[in-house]
Amino acid sequence: MFEREFEQILLNYRDALFVRSRFAGLVKDYMPGNPMQINLLINAYDLGIAQEIEKAPTINHAFAFRFVKRLVDEYGISRSNADWAVSMWCVCYGQNVLKKPCEIKLSTGQKGAAPSIQEEKPGMTQYGELFQYEKLSDNSGLAVTGFRGDNNRAIIFQNQYRNTPVVTIKEKAFMENTLEEAIITDGILRIEKQAFSGCSNLHQVIVPPTLKELGDSVFAGCASLRTIVLPESLEQIGAYAFSGTGLKAVQIPKSVYWLGEGAFSHCRNLSAFDIPANINIVPARLLQDCDGIKKVNLHEQVTAIEDEAFSGCSNLMELYVPDTVQHIGMGAFDGVHDKFILLCGLGSYAERYAQTHKMKYQLV
Repeated sequence: MFEREFEQILLNYRDALFVRSRFAGLVKDYMPGNPMQINLLINAYDLGIAQEIEKAPTINHAFAFRFVKRLVDEYGISRSNADWAVSMWCVCYGQNVLKKPCEIKLSTGQKGAAPSIQEEKPGMTQYGELFQYEKLSDNSGLAVTGFRGDNNRAIIFQNQYRNTPVVTIKEKAFMENTLEEAIITDGILRIEKQAFSGCSNLHQVIVPPTLKELGDSVFAGCASLRTIVLPESLEQIGAYAFSGTGLKAVQIPKSVYWLGEGAFSHCRNLSAFDIPANINIVPARLLQDCDGIKKVNLHEQVTAIEDEAFSGCSNLMELYVPDTVQHIGMGAFDGVHDKFILLCGLGSYAERYAQTHKMKYQLV
């Protein structure tokens, strides 16, 4: 209500915005019998909202809430009324007249209604504007493609931008960046391949409970990354995802059903590793050159160990291979400890493999 009349004033009498008395007179002429709404619009005018809208590149919640708060604090106006007045200015003038990007919706002004202008923590929305985004082809939301801020030591990823969910961190978005900490907000589902590869200073990554996919080489070469807690929602870990990181330990959730080739290769600080319950095939080069590894646990449903899975694990002295294993690939145990012993069952494929390859083995 009133938005059409207000918009006509702003369209037809733009010069009136520079003269308060003329602007006030026009509002009264176009909106007779509505003194409260007239006063609310004039109060916002007196705060300089028209001039600020003209200067703003986008009209977002952080911008609008400053005026809501001032109307409440300085004029004693109710939150719902202040919300209505500011939303009228933002939508009618900022969006419809000046054609600026605007994330504000018109408020009904009704008492008890949810505010259309959201109160943001200081700096959060402005901070979100520093990210670069692109729309995903499946219309599921936005992907982060980069960051424009000067201070990128620690980056806190946002899960919304202009009322659209942010669900992905795009391929190579932060590759070889100098960032040290990445805090990824609840709501993000995927981190695509090489998104943080080569970030040699990255030492802390906090991933959300919503995360489902880690792409190929996503953290490859992040030598300073010592720890990471993977969420129970995680389903896929891509090839070489953590290759060359400084991880000292990692717990892979039971929810993971895909583990890519070389996912933890060249992780020289790893000392132990458990193959997760949903993974029946140990991928090729999974722990290649993890020379700190001393213990690996294979569960009873593992059916195959692919090429070079444990090659270069020079401190691995023994491995129990269950009877369910029916394939061991080329070079799976090349370069393990000189005293390495394969633990296996009588008559098992692993026993025959050890005999054929002249490896030490022990029946268990």
